[in-house]
Order: sequence, then structure tokens, then C-alpha cells
Amino acid sequence: MAGKFIVLEGLDGAGLRTQATLLEMYLREKGYHTLLTSEPTNGLIGGIIRSGLQREIKLSDKTLQLLFSADRAQHLEDVIQPAINNDKIVICDRYIFSTMAYGYASKLNYRWLRQINLSFRLPNLGILIDIKPSVSLSRISSAASSFEIFNKEKELSNVRKAFMMIANNFHLKVIDGNGSIEDTRAKVIKVVDRFLEKEK
Repeated sequence: MAGKFIVLEGLDGAGLRTQATLLEMYLREKGYHTLLTSEPTNGLIGGIIRSGLQREIKLSDKTLQLLFSADRAQHLEDVIQPAINNDKIVICDRYIFSTMAYGYASKLNYRWLRQINLSFRLPNLGILIDIKPSVSLSRISSAASSFEIFNKEKELSNVRKAFMMIANNFHLKVIDGNGSIEDTRAKVIKVVDRFLEKEK
């Protein structure tokens, strides 16, 4: 099978990192060659992004979006595309849809957000793990969040609305992530199995 690109998206607390890790383990056990990665990356630009998200340094919303684009460009060139070219299934925890959703919820122009993000390749499969803002807050309350600037229910509600709009526009598969880790894992695997079966 040729390489594939699978992306998991959702609010903080949706368990993206956990589900990406579980999915990668599942696919490896089935004999697929895989690569697990995430955005923002652990590189220099990704570190600046994290500092901005956690308000350690002051960055405007537009500056943050452009940094995400720079980080993603390097991520695609150095990590994602080479793995796909080597027939691996790449699983990415967050991608363009997260930056578009959070950017739109920050009241940035959606047309501009689409323009800068659609210069990057689209995934073969995008999955939105949908959770309620109240569930997001309860899950992240005791842990540091990558998106600490969005830590109020109203703000998270706006991000969720943006995600649902984007999911409709880009045909993301939406699954309910309000349940247990195992329940969400089963739903993710069901979607991925169906996708891979069609790709054979």
C-alpha cells in the first residue's frame, strides 16, 4: 500500500495524543509501517509557538498563524512527506484544521486562514474527535494545555463551532469523544479500518 496521511483533530481534552498513540500501535500490530508525529513540532519554531500559546511571550494571533505555517512547512518537508514517500502511514496529532479553527475563533479572517493553510497538502483522512467544551475544561483543568489561551467555556464553544464548520467543508469524519478512552479508540479504529479497506 502507498503511504497515507491521517490527521486527528479536536479541542484540548479530546485525547488526541492518546488516540494517535493507540492508533499507531494498532496499525503496527496489523503490520503497517507507521510514523507518529504532532504539531506544533518539537523544533525551534514549535517551541516559540508553545511559548506564545502559554503566554510566556506575547505574539499576535496573525503572527501565531504564520509561525504555525513555517513550522508546518518544515514538518512536511523533513518528516511527513519523506515518510509517505516510503509507504508509511503517517498519523499526526493536529494539523491545518486545528490552526484554522483556533485562528477563526480568534476572529481572524477565515478566507485568509484558508489561503495560507491550503498551500499545504491535505490529509488522506481527517478525523475530528468532538467533545463538549465542558468536557474539555474538566479534562484539562488539572493539566497544562497546549492551547491555554483558550481556557474558558465560551472560547472553547467558539472553537468547537469552527471545527464543525471546517469538518463539513473538508469532509472530516466526526466521532463522539465524550466517552471513555477505549470507547473513543474503538470509534477511531472503525473509521480508519474502513478507510484502509477502501484503499486496498
